[in-house]
Amino acid sequence: MTPELRIQQAVVFGDGRSVRVVAQTDEFDEPDAERIAVLFGSRPAGVLCPLAHFACPFGKQHVAVVRVEDQGNELLGFRFLVLSRELYQHLGDPFAIADRFPVNWSLSGRLPDLAWPMEKLPERTLEQLDAILKRGDGPLLLGSTQALVDGNRVLLKRSEPAEQFIRELWQLLPDRTRCDLWPATFAFSDELGFHAAVGPTLPTPRYGLQVLTEDAIRDYPQSSYELNLQIAVESGNRAALRKLLARRTADDTIRLGLYILAFALAVAAVLKFLF
Repeated sequence: MTPELRIQQAVVFGDGRSVRVVAQTDEFDEPDAERIAVLFGSRPAGVLCPLAHFACPFGKQHVAVVRVEDQGNELLGFRFLVLSRELYQHLGDPFAIADRFPVNWSLSGRLPDLAWPMEKLPERTLEQLDAILKRGDGPLLLGSTQALVDGNRVLLKRSEPAEQFIRELWQLLPDRTRCDLWPATFAFSDELGFHAAVGPTLPTPRYGLQVLTEDAIRDYPQSSYELNLQIAVESGNRAALRKLLARRTADDTIRLGLYILAFALAVAAVLKFLF
């Protein structure tokens, strides 16, 4: 079944003390957008945010993909794209979603809804991932990838956004994993509970997930996904890479097992009733 393709949009400005929605589509949830802009955090002295992106839940049925930029005089601009969770799970890449729709910070008043075209995102290629591993910080990228697959949080202390690192990290993750996790290339606080994020301060562990330091991520024990990813890319094995990126998450496996168990119990109950 085709997911809803409609995407709501809004432009929000905030300075850490007050937040205002200056442009939005009909039905846009202004209070939730204001809440998210506040929870992004107050700017530490001297810290700039020339460009950042993040994704997070927006109500119970939607996801917000947000672009953040300095607007001068300590003001931050937030461009919200809000889409159904079903559409987000079909796409899986918040950065590709943000890049599809250019931002115009001068908008005001009522805006039209946007729409995703009737197409999937292009399949990630072996050449793309090979280039990422060759030009990027390989140990940090691979350690972060395996840590996220294992259910940890990757939070790095930086004084400026790390757009390239988080974007490349998201390219290395399995399809299903990256649909369930929330990234931020920069944030002033940890209040939105990102799974992979960069910020000027490191938070205390919370949300029931372990937070790893950068040294721990670089030294993270090599496990099956990271190892098999390296082998597939370095050997040029496209079929193996495609299978890795399509792998189930642990929750998917548990859910499938429960469905099978429920079906077996239902069949047993029917057979007992018949015979």
